[in-house]
Amino acid sequence: MKKSDSDIVKYIFIVICVLELASHILVLPEMNHYTKPLLMPALIVYFRRSLLSPPNLSFLIAVLALIFSWIGDVSLMYQNNDSMYFLIGLSAFGVAQILYIFSFSRARYNNETVLSIGRQFGYSIPFILIGVVLLWNLVPEAGDLAYPLIVYALLLLAMVISSILRMEQTNQSSFNQLFFGAILFLLSDSLLAMNKFLMPMENSGLFIMLTYLLAQWNIVNGLLKHYNEK
Repeated sequence: MKKSDSDIVKYIFIVICVLELASHILVLPEMNHYTKPLLMPALIVYFRRSLLSPPNLSFLIAVLALIFSWIGDVSLMYQNNDSMYFLIGLSAFGVAQILYIFSFSRARYNNETVLSIGRQFGYSIPFILIGVVLLWNLVPEAGDLAYPLIVYALLLLAMVISSILRMEQTNQSSFNQLFFGAILFLLSDSLLAMNKFLMPMENSGLFIMLTYLLAQWNIVNGLLKHYNEK
């Protein structure tokens, strides 16, 4: 695919992102109603047009993850109308995390994990501790959503750890960008959960969406740097 084609879609995605963030800054829910559902479709088109090789299994699974992310995005738009929409959104993002785990495991040079058990544990323990601290504070406030929240948190942490397991099994640029995206995803969802269950935060929507969009962008481009490696 020509680079100019992917650049055009990239700028379209950026414009939609700017409008989405502006809808939170200016408190324009009507604008958000149109911009948020366009985010993931635009990113999927960019993802495909930036791929320089035939689609592989990892790519297709990642596209499915973005589709389920879109379902989550749209569902969470209506969570204030009915709590069921939050559960639907949480479930959709849970499926997205599972799909990302499978996609990451196939975006490596081979199926081997070169990190020793000790290194895997050492790199993973900070994120596990973050998860434990968050759940310790969130679960008592989550009510009927406590168990779904725990399951989603475990899937989210597994996604972050799966990005770590790509270390030394892809080029450094791909590893760094995808890992950064995974961390941002953890940050975004942590902000969302704290805002919903612990304490409402000023400009929460802005910071949640900013970190979320940067997360998805970095994950997609981290994967592309692996797929497009010569």
